[in-house]
Amino acid sequence: MNIFFTADLHFGHGPNKQGYGGIIFHAKRPFGSVWEMDEALINNWNSMVKNSDTVIIAGDFAWRNHNHYLGELNGSKILIRGSHDKFPQEVKRNFAEVHEGMAIKNLCGAAFVITHCAMRVWERSHYGSINIYGHSHGRLPEYNDKLQLDVGVDVWQYKPVPIDLILMIMACRNFKADGRVTGEDLDEMVKELSDRNEKHRNHFECKISNLSYGG
Repeated sequence: MNIFFTADLHFGHGPNKQGYGGIIFHAKRPFGSVWEMDEALINNWNSMVKNSDTVIIAGDFAWRNHNHYLGELNGSKILIRGSHDKFPQEVKRNFAEVHEGMAIKNLCGAAFVITHCAMRVWERSHYGSINIYGHSHGRLPEYNDKLQLDVGVDVWQYKPVPIDLILMIMACRNFKADGRVTGEDLDEMVKELSDRNEKHRNHFECKISNLSYGG
């Protein structure tokens, strides 16, 4: 099983009745229609995600017709609700899980806090936990000393992001645990972060290239 993150797909989010707005306009997406956008997002998802995989969605999955899109996409889907994720109970049952926010203590050796919007500080952020977010459509700067990442499709060529790639990016950040924090597990967590840095740093460029992310 592989794990992916994504956000802000906005399936079916077209212009209003007057012909204004929609996610293609607001996020300046390079699609001629909502149908074209939806088809590209589905194809990109299914080209990377198998039915045995899990995708964690940091909000704003779809504008309408949620069950239709859920049926088109491979894998198990865990949703962290975003500002546009309004749907009846029958839709909720078709996600593996639905949360308002999510903290995972150990996922592939790292701690994650997943929210729709970016946070300035988050649970155990001084200890090396990673904040995964969406909502901003790539408009927020990424800071080299912070362990957080926008996984919205507008940032990632309209594709889900593999967890291995996220861990490699975080390993190359210049994060240092806050020396003021005390606790019996601090030394162990700092060592894990350091080990992860060493393990992934030499493979960073080739992995990015192999996954076709970049230019």
